[in-house]
Amino acid sequence: MEEFISTNFIFTNINILFLSTGILITFFTLLSSWRKIVEFRFFYLINLIFFITSFFLVISTKNWFIFMIGWELATLTTSLMLAWDDKNIAWEYFVIQFIGGSFLILTTLTAYTNGYQFIGAVEEFWLQLMFIIALGVKSAVIGLHSWVPYIYREASPGFCALSSGLVAKLGYITLLRVISDGNRLLLYLGLIMIFYGGIKALEEKNYKLILAYSSISQFGFITLAIGSGNIYGYYGAVLHIIAHAFAKSTLFNGAGNWIKEFNSTSIFDFKRCEIRQKVNTISTIFSFLSLMAFPFFIGYNSKNLIKYSLSSIPMFEFLLHLGSILTVAYALKILWIIFFKDLKDSNFNFKVKLKSNYQPTFLENISILLPALSLIILAVTANIYLGHQFNFNYLSGLITTAVYLIVAYLIRFPIMSRIEH
Repeated sequence: MEEFISTNFIFTNINILFLSTGILITFFTLLSSWRKIVEFRFFYLINLIFFITSFFLVISTKNWFIFMIGWELATLTTSLMLAWDDKNIAWEYFVIQFIGGSFLILTTLTAYTNGYQFIGAVEEFWLQLMFIIALGVKSAVIGLHSWVPYIYREASPGFCALSSGLVAKLGYITLLRVISDGNRLLLYLGLIMIFYGGIKALEEKNYKLILAYSSISQFGFITLAIGSGNIYGYYGAVLHIIAHAFAKSTLFNGAGNWIKEFNSTSIFDFKRCEIRQKVNTISTIFSFLSLMAFPFFIGYNSKNLIKYSLSSIPMFEFLLHLGSILTVAYALKILWIIFFKDLKDSNFNFKVKLKSNYQPTFLENISILLPALSLIILAVTANIYLGHQFNFNYLSGLITTAVYLIVAYLIRFPIMSRIEH
């Protein structure tokens, strides 16, 4: 047994970090979704156990056969999760993932027959391209992404939390392993994803769709980092996978509470959120601050490293700054509409008595508060372990973020008016 494990699995610090993140996100999502799962709870738990097994296999194995078993098990278990919401949408999701899985099987067989007996760095560009296409279907690379807004709009927030926070990341985790020296195509794809997802998030008022397009945009930062092919990009991608996992799973789990509270997915129907659900308010603000790369949140560390990785390509670095402004713009749009606008209109009156339509339980509050606080704890941890290698420049980060906020604030009114009307 020990020989089998040592031959087919590898447990590096990075792998353990990814596995720990996956387990925590699954646990928090289960806590957040438990009251909303009405039927067959026992089978849901069994399905989650197989789901944890699936991403454990994908992340830790170096055997192509076990890797594919893990991927297909992830497809099956997430499809079953969707079946709790809508059997038709679950079937459509399964077909899409099956198509991607079929091409991934072809790609892994091609890699194996070309001398890559174990999962590792691939040198041939054409083979890298095959992996980008195969994993792109499953991980929403631009051009292969259309299932994300369609599925997320209909799916439960719990499914979206696991899909955006973890399952879609498995493709990028795999690309980190097979593309070690960079890939020019990934640089271009990453930029397109950042701007496409950000612009679509700005245009939407459906909260779940905003988060769906935001996921595509944030995946673009990871894609860009992998494409850079240097140490800054590698660590930037690792940190952003983790940062986005905690932030977006928190936002989707919190979205479930907002939707229950207001019986709507439109952000314009979310009124006095800070009074109705205080813990959800704090968690939502923290998560968006991390996505905005606000200093002292892990999202800042990851994006700072990604910017370092592109310092040798000034045009890409400049476009990355524009993409960051776009992130701040749609995040500020949401925070303004669902929190600050009503608060300002009420002259900052926190003593208003409002009847809550959905009161989250203690466990539901814990399930979104702890991962939100982790965004700060992880930033401190990253600074401790990586501070001797990379200068995170918190002072310049505060100045840069202030510029982003000013620009986003100046363009918020035409954006709000267009969306509302």
